[in-house]
Amino acid sequence: MTETTETDPPHQPSPPSRSIPHIVVNVVVSVAVLGACFFGYTFLGERKKPERKKPPKSPVTVVTTESLIPHHGPVQIKANGVVVPLREIRLATEVAGRVIEQSENLRAGHIVEAGEVLIRLDPIEYELEVQRLEAQAAQETSEIAAADVGIENTDQLMSLAEQQLRIATEERTRLASLIQRQAASAAEFDVAKRSELTSRAALVELQNRRRELLAGRQLIVDKQALTAVQLKRAQLDLERCVVKSPIRGLVVTSNVEEQSFVATGTTFVTIEDIAAVEVRANLTSDQMIWIWSSRAETSTAHDNDNQVPRVPATIECEFGAESYCWPAVLARIDGSGIDSATRTYPCLFRVEFPDTLHSVTATRRLARGLFVAVSIAANPNRTLYQVSENAIRPGNRVWLNVDNKLRIVPVTLVSRVNEMMVVELMNPAHTTATFETVDVIVSPISDPTEGMPVGSPGRKEPLSSAMAEEPFEVRTLTFEQAESDQDEADTAKVDG
Repeated sequence: MTETTETDPPHQPSPPSRSIPHIVVNVVVSVAVLGACFFGYTFLGERKKPERKKPPKSPVTVVTTESLIPHHGPVQIKANGVVVPLREIRLATEVAGRVIEQSENLRAGHIVEAGEVLIRLDPIEYELEVQRLEAQAAQETSEIAAADVGIENTDQLMSLAEQQLRIATEERTRLASLIQRQAASAAEFDVAKRSELTSRAALVELQNRRRELLAGRQLIVDKQALTAVQLKRAQLDLERCVVKSPIRGLVVTSNVEEQSFVATGTTFVTIEDIAAVEVRANLTSDQMIWIWSSRAETSTAHDNDNQVPRVPATIECEFGAESYCWPAVLARIDGSGIDSATRTYPCLFRVEFPDTLHSVTATRRLARGLFVAVSIAANPNRTLYQVSENAIRPGNRVWLNVDNKLRIVPVTLVSRVNEMMVVELMNPAHTTATFETVDVIVSPISDPTEGMPVGSPGRKEPLSSAMAEEPFEVRTLTFEQAESDQDEADTAKVDG
């Protein structure tokens, strides 16, 4: 029999019991803290709300304006261009031959003078041809002289033949009268008649010979004229052995060397005329309008769209830190009209003195291919105005103050004069009838509408009497309401 022993569970200590004084202290401290918080929130946190009132919104928008200034004088149209030669001359040999002499300036980049000998061909063959034709002309002259002698001799023989014929005729007439009186025989009459026929035949033969001599002489004269023409051609070919420069210019290309053979028609040099140059600039249709509007002052009534007035221009170019300028004039439109690739007018400006320029330290010359700036002084016969750049609104519009009303007028930008823009008003009939009373608005407006009332700071319209006498409500606002009213007031100031 097994004996079991029951063990008691371990003894756990009991939580200590709180005393009543401890509980009372906790309650008193908690109440004191809550009372202090309530006192601080009630008395220390309270502040007097400022009285706020919403200012009345003015019906007039205050703006800053400037005077609308009419523009007088020319307008400057700006464009970019490139220098092109006025003309290029390609010289070719007109005869064939070997080059026996060449100018030292016949090199690309050198300048040749007018009349300067560029090349000289071997003239021996052409000199011999001239001598041959001169000898042939002398021979033909001698032949003409011989023909004249033959004609003179024939004339003398014809004179004798005519006398002999006259004697034979008289003899025949005398024998005829004797036969009627039966004083001569018929045989004697036949002999006289035969003698007359022989004399007449001799005279006719001499006349025929004279005509042959005259025809031969005329043939020699014709040959002599042909020889004279051939001689002139030979002399011309001889002169063409020397090729001279027709102008003063710059050698662009040279394709010949001394002792080389050149055939007839071989182009051996290209010379650029440097007496004047042209500047090619592409102008838009808007820019061409102001040039064509100057037509009445500078062109005739026979002008068409492809003939432009000769308005003055200035060509400007910068070489490093120095700026140079050349006077020019609009000469013509290159081609038949608008360039199909760029949709612009290719205009050519002629510079008569490419070496004349305004510079203090050095001189420069307009060279081909140089990019330059073109300033065209057009004088259009239209009414233009000057406004500041701040007055130009998006979409090329300006805001005008016309009788304290906002007028939105589209404009066309023409040019710039210092800090001012030259514009043309598109519909100025009702806005600029008296431009002294019209101002240009330069300050921003949040929501501009046509006809809205505006005023300048010096001429701000007063409030209406009804708005001045209207009482305003004074109310105490919360912090959130005060911020909302402040935002509205700020928005109203921006609108004003």
